[in-house]
Amino acid sequence: VQLTVFSPLLRGGTCPALLWPGRRHRRVMDFIETQAAAHPELAEGYGQLGELFSRKLWHQLTAALSAFLSDDSNRRGRSFVDLYENFISKIEGKLNQLEFAKMVGIIAQSFPEPQATFQFFEATLERRNRLGVEATLYLEILLLLAKLTLAAPGVEERAATLAEIKGALTSKRVEVDALQGLMDPCVHSAYYQLATQFHKEVGPPEAYYKSALMLIAYTPMDSLKPEQALALATDMSLAALSGDGLYNFGEVLATPIVSVLEGTPNHWLGDLLRCFNRGDMDEFNTILERNREAYNAQPALQMRHEFVKEKLALLAFMNFVFETPSHERTITFADIASRTKLPLDKVEWLVMRSMSLGLIKGVLDEVDGVVHVQWVQPRVLDSEQLKHLVLRLGEWSEKVTATSRFLEDETLELLGS
Repeated sequence: VQLTVFSPLLRGGTCPALLWPGRRHRRVMDFIETQAAAHPELAEGYGQLGELFSRKLWHQLTAALSAFLSDDSNRRGRSFVDLYENFISKIEGKLNQLEFAKMVGIIAQSFPEPQATFQFFEATLERRNRLGVEATLYLEILLLLAKLTLAAPGVEERAATLAEIKGALTSKRVEVDALQGLMDPCVHSAYYQLATQFHKEVGPPEAYYKSALMLIAYTPMDSLKPEQALALATDMSLAALSGDGLYNFGEVLATPIVSVLEGTPNHWLGDLLRCFNRGDMDEFNTILERNREAYNAQPALQMRHEFVKEKLALLAFMNFVFETPSHERTITFADIASRTKLPLDKVEWLVMRSMSLGLIKGVLDEVDGVVHVQWVQPRVLDSEQLKHLVLRLGEWSEKVTATSRFLEDETLELLGS
């Protein structure tokens, strides 16, 4: 087995045992050889680890360990735990500590009992001085995340866990923000994963949505399992539609997370987000008719249906203002009623509601039944809205060109006279 596993090194003319003599080296190598023999399909991977260990190539060994542990197909029962106890623990001080902390997070998933997982994290955190600030903070967040997802469901115990995590989210936010220059986003990703899980359980939806936006900003999409990405896309869509104060859906539509819904039973949620972003009342009714059963099966939407319709009307009004040239933004109540599909006697309330939420600024003229809009809240635009903006800029450019030519002509006449 030894010749099979370490043949690349032996062909180089150096015997691994001569590079790390002693009983410690022999025990480590015995473990590697045993694992390679027990799992022939993984012999190459274990062999690489053993070779790099023997040659004391710690940087390369760190990368190889990270790659080996990140591939879940390499897991065999508690093999990752065995790898830690018999191999990684012997050299952990020589590894990049943030990468080591990420390994610990993966290994912790192998423990069948929650208490064993907690103890594993706590034992590792006893070596804070060696770990450093980033690795320590990362492991502390992972421990809290494990408590949130694995802790016993007893009412009192759960309340205590949630209280601990709520306090930690506040206190550790300062520490996380201090790491803005950190090249590896794993600490920020772990923090916002904890925040999204917490707010998913305790609410409110708008807090979940904001945390989830930050999560996908710091988390590569290819690092999420398909079921994780689908759950995140579904929950973000529901939070965006039902959350208070959320009127800028372009933020989430600009990310790849919504595309995860395509081809799934929840694809209609993506359609609904795009519909809300455009403020399209007719499309909303069409989507609702086609997916009424699925819509009513979502408590977040079914229980806040009137609020959801109000939000759509507000977004329809905002889009109407955006599409209206700034010099023509004296808009009649009748036009607003036509665009938002509301009765005429509800338009004044809609305009006042928009102003109170800070979505628009302007002057309401109840006598003439018009509103003079001076400002509309900036938003992240989708491709269709950008096309409209380009068209408007083209019109503006033509007017500037025409004005410039007029001034040139007038100037020549003045000079000529």
